[in-house]
Amino acid sequence: MTPRPSTPTSSARPPKGGRDRDAVRRKAAAARQEAARREARRRTVIVTVAAAIVLGIVASVVVVVQSSRRDAAVADARNPANVSASNAIVVGDASAPVTLTVYEDFQCPACRSFEELNGAQVKQWIADKTVKVEYQPIAFLDRASTDRYSTRSLNAAAAVVDAAPSAFPAFHDALFANQPAEGGAGLTDAKLVELAVAAGAPQAQVEAAVKDGAFEGWVARVTEAASQAGVNSTPTVKVDGKTLESFDPSVVKQAVEAAKAS
Repeated sequence: MTPRPSTPTSSARPPKGGRDRDAVRRKAAAARQEAARREARRRTVIVTVAAAIVLGIVASVVVVVQSSRRDAAVADARNPANVSASNAIVVGDASAPVTLTVYEDFQCPACRSFEELNGAQVKQWIADKTVKVEYQPIAFLDRASTDRYSTRSLNAAAAVVDAAPSAFPAFHDALFANQPAEGGAGLTDAKLVELAVAAGAPQAQVEAAVKDGAFEGWVARVTEAASQAGVNSTPTVKVDGKTLESFDPSVVKQAVEAAKAS
């Protein structure tokens, strides 16, 4: 009997040429998918960059507008009453022969030290009409507190000067006596009002000015003016326009006596 030829089963391999074509199709499909993914990533990057550019432009416009508004507010801010043409708060007889100019920040520890060392002598000079003091308080140290205490305290001082200038010396001393530590919160608005009233200022007027930040534009203006005048540290103390290099009481006294004798 002659044997039958064998019939290939379903498990037999396809011809080599067929396998190659399948591999080529799979590679082409994978390449198309990868190209599509790259194109999608490229479009995402383009959209993201475009959005970032637009947001950057918008943010820049907002900053410029806000800066312009702030500059306009500072320029238009009203001065407190009872300050000099140079925005000094003058304490003492106008005819006193010696002028002591003091740039201070109510957050400044060195300013507090100056007052502790020289305050009593300065008060005596004011009383006997030897010296008039031109206080030029500024707000350099907002960054040293968590709530812009330099600006808030000087705004409160301006409110006191505006409402009751005779209360300023006591309020000035109270601010340094109650000076908060750097790095934290300053005195609350309520405490500032309390100290102002204790110094002799009318509560309603000071409270309104503190709540509204009525003189913060003036605060910004005098601080910038001091910087433009070369004041880059506090305290800066001058006797008849000459800047002192030391705040030692003996040095301050010698400078005042020399100015009086000249």
